[in-house]
Amino acid sequence: MSALTEHLNLRAFLAGLFLALIGALCFALIIYAQNDTRALIAKNRAAHEQAQIAALLPPEVFGANLSFDCRLVSDPRIGSNMKLYAASDASGIKGYMLQYSTARGYSNPLILAASFTADKELYRADIQFSRETPGIGDKVDRRHGAFLDQLSGRSLENARWDVRKFGGDFDYITGATVTSRAVILASRDALAVLNETDFSALPKCRTR
Repeated sequence: MSALTEHLNLRAFLAGLFLALIGALCFALIIYAQNDTRALIAKNRAAHEQAQIAALLPPEVFGANLSFDCRLVSDPRIGSNMKLYAASDASGIKGYMLQYSTARGYSNPLILAASFTADKELYRADIQFSRETPGIGDKVDRRHGAFLDQLSGRSLENARWDVRKFGGDFDYITGATVTSRAVILASRDALAVLNETDFSALPKCRTR
């Protein structure tokens, strides 16, 4: 093999090695960026959930001295791996916040979140995710009215949990009876699950 051939082979080898290193570096940067993006998404999601807790809990309960313990609840009535937060201070649990879902609406799933007093009375509910028809089913959302306010102060014992059309205590939105009823029945189920659940026995929420 001539010196020229050896030189060309060496150059080709070095060029291939250089390209391989560049490829490995690019791959590493992509993986790093993906992980960094996931971490940012998880951080933003956690911040959003904390803000939602602050909006749902009573003003006299939510304060700087509270700590939040997140557990996962799975029950056919409310869905799998729903998050249940307990808000506590040195004296004990001050309130709860529970995510729950229902397939009773038109366009499922319909996912809600509600806060509860330490006595497990519903304080405030809100829609987290909905595919209900714009202008019809989405009228139960707080952005479109006060429908959800009628849930405040309700417990399993002090209300007939259905809309008035079916013998219950709750109003419904004309043209959105199915969605109205789905929210009421789902909130009843959430109360039932909360009352039956041993918080300390639940698995902790996964952290990333």
